[in-house]
Amino acid sequence: MKKIIKIARLELSILFYSPIAWLVLIIFFTQTALTFTDLLYRFETSQQLGRPLQRLTNILFALDDGILATAQKHLYLYIPLLTMGLMSREISSGSIKLLYSSPITITEIILGKYLSMLVYNFLLVLILLSFIFVGTLSIEALDIPFVLGGIFGVYLLMCAYAAIGLFMSSLTSYQVVAAISTLALLAILNFIGSVGQTFDFFRDITYWLSIKGRTDYFVNGLISSKDIIYFVVVIFLFLMLSTIKLSHARKTTSSAKKIITYTALVLVVVAIGYITSLPTVNKYYDTTRFKDRTLTETSQNLIKRLEHPIHITNYVNLLHYSAEDAQPKKRISDLRKFEIYRRFIPNLTMDYIYYYDDIPYRRDTTKTLLEEAKQKAKTYHINFKNVLSPEQIQAKIDLKPEGNRFVRIIKYGDKTIPLRMFNDTRKYPNETDISSTLKRILQPPSEVGILSGNDERDIHKDGDNSYKIILNGLNVRGSLINSGFDVNVQEISLKDKSNIPKGLDVLIIADPKHEYAPENLEKIKNYINAGGNALITAEPGRQNIANPIIKPLGVTFNEGVLLQESKNFDLDLIQNHFTESAAEVGLDLHESAIVTTPKAMGLSYSDATDFKVIPILKTDKAFTWNKLETFDLNTETVAFDTINDKKIEATVAVALERKITDNLQKIMIVGDADFMSNAEIINRYTPRTVNTIFTVRMFKWFSDNEYSVNTKRPKSIDTKILLNRTKINYLKIILLGMVPILMATLGAVLLFRRRRN
Repeated sequence: MKKIIKIARLELSILFYSPIAWLVLIIFFTQTALTFTDLLYRFETSQQLGRPLQRLTNILFALDDGILATAQKHLYLYIPLLTMGLMSREISSGSIKLLYSSPITITEIILGKYLSMLVYNFLLVLILLSFIFVGTLSIEALDIPFVLGGIFGVYLLMCAYAAIGLFMSSLTSYQVVAAISTLALLAILNFIGSVGQTFDFFRDITYWLSIKGRTDYFVNGLISSKDIIYFVVVIFLFLMLSTIKLSHARKTTSSAKKIITYTALVLVVVAIGYITSLPTVNKYYDTTRFKDRTLTETSQNLIKRLEHPIHITNYVNLLHYSAEDAQPKKRISDLRKFEIYRRFIPNLTMDYIYYYDDIPYRRDTTKTLLEEAKQKAKTYHINFKNVLSPEQIQAKIDLKPEGNRFVRIIKYGDKTIPLRMFNDTRKYPNETDISSTLKRILQPPSEVGILSGNDERDIHKDGDNSYKIILNGLNVRGSLINSGFDVNVQEISLKDKSNIPKGLDVLIIADPKHEYAPENLEKIKNYINAGGNALITAEPGRQNIANPIIKPLGVTFNEGVLLQESKNFDLDLIQNHFTESAAEVGLDLHESAIVTTPKAMGLSYSDATDFKVIPILKTDKAFTWNKLETFDLNTETVAFDTINDKKIEATVAVALERKITDNLQKIMIVGDADFMSNAEIINRYTPRTVNTIFTVRMFKWFSDNEYSVNTKRPKSIDTKILLNRTKINYLKIILLGMVPILMATLGAVLLFRRRRN
């Protein structure tokens, strides 16, 4: 060990008596400081503008622009410059022969050289660690373990690069060639992950060999044993290759023996790395403050209830545009979306079945299905022999209800359930979506029924006034069928002689346009009197239809239409805010949250019944009034009359609760039926609303918080920048001016003394 340390000390002295070591330190510090101060200045500006900030630790140190992410992107430029002379200098000067003849083993030579790089890399790490101190002065509640985990990952990457550089330096006597060769090999190791991704046999091997993105998990808060082992294995591999190379140079060895030795070493290393990367042996440690990279306790408890293996079959229709997300070359990235679950379900398995079948709104009608499928299979590099025909897929499973698009079918025992992709920018299901789906397969879903027969709102149409998107939207994130509620939302007609089913979690009575017959009103009354939950909505002008339903509950729809003064929107677009009491039913949204209700009416209520009345939505008293006279905004100008009109704070939605036996009955009454219509859910861009969140949480209340699964995490606390702009500028002077100058001065003094000696 003493010999190894002595060699390392000698190598470090040589390194620091050259300008390269000092230049790398100065450039690395300056680059890190510039990245940090620029981000700090940018987000301090956002803070001054009143924009909410979250997870500042993540922003400053991770993400794509953070100092750790930036550092790992540029390490490949620095390390080859430091390692290029480790062995090539010895070879070119002839001193390698002296080393061979000295009482030092080749292993000690390699380890001594490598130890010097470990020490130098640690100096680079100290630079990164210094920004933890700067970070604690700059932002409130810095997440230090998170940053330390990221720095650990960057250090492992440095050490892997150093081992590679040492090996390349042992292959040549020219330092420049060693540096360029190291860069070339690093480029190959970064690129190889995209090689052979269309072939099942090569996909896992080439992906494991790739060094690209290996530190991303560390930097973003998750340390895994497979990544640590990867770096350890890579370091071991290239140190062994360096040792073997020098050993072969020291004594004559046949080419066949060399090939066998190198091949055996590589195969053993790859086998070890591949086996240790399997989900069944992989271990994780979450470095984030609130364990953001780990499933919530709710999801973990749900997984503990699983008694059978989970298998996911991905059905991919080549003719649908969603097939692009499931093509073979994206298989690894697709699987990584489920890694957070595979951590707790290591026996989770997935397979892919490709097929072709007709799709709605098919664009290219000049080709037959077969011709188009063959073209798509060729484009996606899929063997068409393995693609199922329409007849074959239909004999296996009926995917027409899913629109013949990319869908995952989860199999648990003898049960199956779809897990869908979504038509938004994220596409993939998140923890809430997946856990809600798993929960549905473990226990009965929440049953939702909707009255029909009196021109109530439709749940299957795409029109603006219908409820399809929020209730029955196949590929809509947050729709009830993707949140744990019954997929086939029941349409209940009162025209037959049967009563309303008692097993419903909620009955929707959505804006009937015709009066209910007395016997049907009696059915509704009996359902409510028996403790049934209900959502009752109506539009202005139909008070006479809806009031007979809600009057026995102590609530009435007021006459008239609410109007709200606005420069940018129609007068009848009411922008409601949540009351303080809304938190009692789980509707504790932020203070500025808005729920829009086009053409709404106010509610009156009393405590005359045994229901507890909880106001949920209210209008802004400064801008809202109730107009009793009929009017048409399309043909006449309407304005607030200071003499005859009066500004009011109207209640637009109320929740009712009462205990019946051991159950808590829940009723929501809203003086508007459009708040959860297709138009408001997907077509409303301004003002920014929370209609979708309000609707989803309302149904969560109806389901006794069973669905959707609660995966809410604590809010970040590193949300405030402690330095103002002036102090940030002072910080820039120190970090970008004084410190680099001090480092340069120290380096210059040492180099000057070296020359004098």
